[in-house]
Amino acid sequence: MTQPTESLRPQADLASKPDRLSEWDRPSEAERLEAARRYVEQLQAFFVHAGVFAVGMVVILVVNVATNLAAGIADEWWAWWSVWAFIGWGAGIAVHGLVVRLNRPSSLSSAGEGSSTWQQRQIDKLLSK
Repeated sequence: MTQPTESLRPQADLASKPDRLSEWDRPSEAERLEAARRYVEQLQAFFVHAGVFAVGMVVILVVNVATNLAAGIADEWWAWWSVWAFIGWGAGIAVHGLVVRLNRPSSLSSAGEGSSTWQQRQIDKLLSK
């Protein structure tokens, strides 16, 4: 029978010191800044995606209306294929938004003031919470 190694033994002294554990779990200022930058980049990508969705859906709807009117089938429910594009693409937007929201950094504190770019303002806003 072999003895368990030191790394496999329970370390009761660590469990009894929650302050030390929370210090280890706290991210550094550089890690927090990087997390905020990543989040703002994801948020910006989501806004671009939502904008493309809005413009794309308008174009798709206009094409659908024009073809339905030209064919004389605007009053038929099955002729409105743009609804399927809205449902599919809308689901993609919803998932993208959910992923961005769930990846939001949770513990941010204040940093410098005075930002010139949209990304920097978003980072500053997140760090000020």
